[in-house]
Amino acid sequence: MRCPYCGSTNTQVKDSRPSEDHTTIRRRRVCADCGGRFTTFERVQLRELTVIKRSGRRMPFDRDKLMRSVQIA
Repeated sequence: MRCPYCGSTNTQVKDSRPSEDHTTIRRRRVCADCGGRFTTFERVQLRELTVIKRSGRRMPFDRDKLMRSVQIA
């Protein structure tokens, strides 16, 4: 995370907890270079996985298909 005061990427998380609505994580951070304190709110961004076949065709990831293949192997 980049410090908003000095631009340094050398920051440490001092406190982390879920927000009141439990959709984000609130983190208190401290810059190791300038000592500035700031808060970030982080949210999980779920993406759909895509499998690219040898032919170049794209298909959505199927977890059950993977588990069946592992059990057969």
